[in-house]
Amino acid sequence: ILARGSSRGRDVQGRAHRRWRRPRARGRRAPGGRCVAPRLCASRDVVEEAMSFSVLEQLRCAHEDMENVEKAMSLVLMEKAKNNRNHVSVEHALHYLVQESRSKAQTAVDIYQDKDGMRTDDVNALAGHQPGKKQGDVWTSFYDKVKEVKDYHRRFTINQGLPELQSAEWFYNRAFEADRSEALFSGEEDLGRRVDMHQHFTEYINIKKITANRRARFRDATFARLKKKNPDVKPDEPVVDEAFEREYAELDYIEWLRTFDQLHDIPRYCKYKEKQYTKYLDGVISYLRGLLSRTQPMVGIEKLEMQFDKEFEERWADRSIPGWQEPTHKDKLFCLPSNRLFNNPSVMKSHTMGKQYKKKVEEMQKLSFEEQKNLVNEVEAEDKRIARLESHAAKWHDLLSDTIQETVTHLQKKQSQSIEEMEADRDVDDLESDDGVDVGDSDMEKDDEERPIYNPLNLPLGWDGKPIPFWLYKLHGLGIEYKCEICGNYSYWGRRSFEKHFSEWRHALGMRGLKIPNTSHFKEITKIEDAIALYDKLKRDAEEQVFRPDHDVECEDIQGNVMSQRAFEDLRRQGLV
Repeated sequence: ILARGSSRGRDVQGRAHRRWRRPRARGRRAPGGRCVAPRLCASRDVVEEAMSFSVLEQLRCAHEDMENVEKAMSLVLMEKAKNNRNHVSVEHALHYLVQESRSKAQTAVDIYQDKDGMRTDDVNALAGHQPGKKQGDVWTSFYDKVKEVKDYHRRFTINQGLPELQSAEWFYNRAFEADRSEALFSGEEDLGRRVDMHQHFTEYINIKKITANRRARFRDATFARLKKKNPDVKPDEPVVDEAFEREYAELDYIEWLRTFDQLHDIPRYCKYKEKQYTKYLDGVISYLRGLLSRTQPMVGIEKLEMQFDKEFEERWADRSIPGWQEPTHKDKLFCLPSNRLFNNPSVMKSHTMGKQYKKKVEEMQKLSFEEQKNLVNEVEAEDKRIARLESHAAKWHDLLSDTIQETVTHLQKKQSQSIEEMEADRDVDDLESDDGVDVGDSDMEKDDEERPIYNPLNLPLGWDGKPIPFWLYKLHGLGIEYKCEICGNYSYWGRRSFEKHFSEWRHALGMRGLKIPNTSHFKEITKIEDAIALYDKLKRDAEEQVFRPDHDVECEDIQGNVMSQRAFEDLRRQGLV
């Protein structure tokens, strides 16, 4: 408006700008500039509330803050690319900035909607259209604004500090200051790198029906193996119980982590109307959902759950969910009058012979056809509820499969490590977690460090972070590949690395899986077949060196014939010597 005025207007405008610059030296801005809260005064929201007469200024502030927040987001993403901060902290900082941007955008939208008419009044006031005044009187409105500026600075002269400029760097620092991600994770989770599901594992192994089913299956497998060796063995013989007690091992945490998503392998009778199993599934889903929201707060959890429900409904209609192809009420071991599912026919037969069952049958016969159909629908609803929980648990497991696999690898490594190795790994982790500071002598050195290393031959890096010389690469034979089948066909480059791996955790874990002790006899053995053959030979040699009196003790009869103790005892019992 002032730009379209006369030369007198431009002169007044220049004097007004000079008036407005004076308060900025004391750390404040007038309504004509940006409304920013001083550092030692009240918060910015309080000051904006005091300056609520300038709606257009609030709108300008909102747009400026949105631009600064976007710049702060770019700084956070650049920080993420440098890997100087934890990944989870960066995600939480981005989430904080997104929420801040939404808040500023909502403020701008509310002002644009102008439900209270204040924005229209401000625009009219700038144009000189005010009630009780001459239409188009721009200069009267202008001097009224100058008066408001003076009144504002007269009321807020308590603070003498510097203004708190909310630039992109200010939002960037505030985002990381608001980060509380370290308090969201337990020590076992290690800032979201691994999972901590010991509580859910304990709940799973305490479900009595599942534990009993697992023991029964192992006993049946033991009996089948013994029957191949001795066809005359019976299922209830003590030898089967002894073998079962000797070989049976309860499910451990690592094996459960590998297989806890395979819920279709659990028999139906262990799930149907089992409150403990439902509680276990709810706990697993809640934990995995919470872990994803803590590690990746930018992910839309609600959209994922809507997608899971949509996929489940489609698969449920097609009867393509593993383990739920047939409804429970069509199972031969299901009893509709008592609404129970049994694990074997003998238990079901015993139940149907009882008085309580007969009484429920009589009550069911009195029901109408629609009421009996409702009972079947209730059974199908229960099936769908359990199948939905299992489907969601499997989906969350797939989303966090990398984290779960990292947990399994970490636990296996810890089990095969000694105390010294654990302490060394802990020291390395502490060094990696320390935030370093670049201390380059010049910008040229920094550019050299950030420049990608030229390494066309893909040579290993030395202690200085640069490729080692090619002659040293050839001298140590680092181009020769050694594969170890026991380590899962893992490749080792160079003779030194190959010889060293026989005492490391990966090879020790493979030997433990073969149930072979990792002793010096098996050094240089990389094939599973060779290791088993050598172990059998060592056992045979050990048996031959054991002293056996019936074969190793020699006896001589009265005629001077030398024989073993066993042959001598046989002849003596027959009366021949």
